[in-house]
Amino acid sequence: MKVLSFLGAVGLGIFSGAWLVALQKRGQQKRSLVNINEASQEELARSLGLPPEIAERIVEHRPYPSKIDLLGRMVVPEEVYIAIKNRISYKAS
Repeated sequence: MKVLSFLGAVGLGIFSGAWLVALQKRGQQKRSLVNINEASQEELARSLGLPPEIAERIVEHRPYPSKIDLLGRMVVPEEVYIAIKNRISYKAS
């Protein structure tokens, strides 16, 4: 019976730890979003790891009513969009 109690406590600890890590990552992700309608060309290049040419195109084709417009307007290649889509936002702050 002591072994089962111990295993239950360990399982609860692992579950709680995983839950806390997931919450922390979700909070960090929200804070690190780059707004494609407001960020400077330098900020886009630095924060998203984009080449200066692509960052310049993003700035030139503003405003964006949605993230997918980066693809629809052929501003960025699909591979680049897939890499940055979870790290960008488009709404006014």
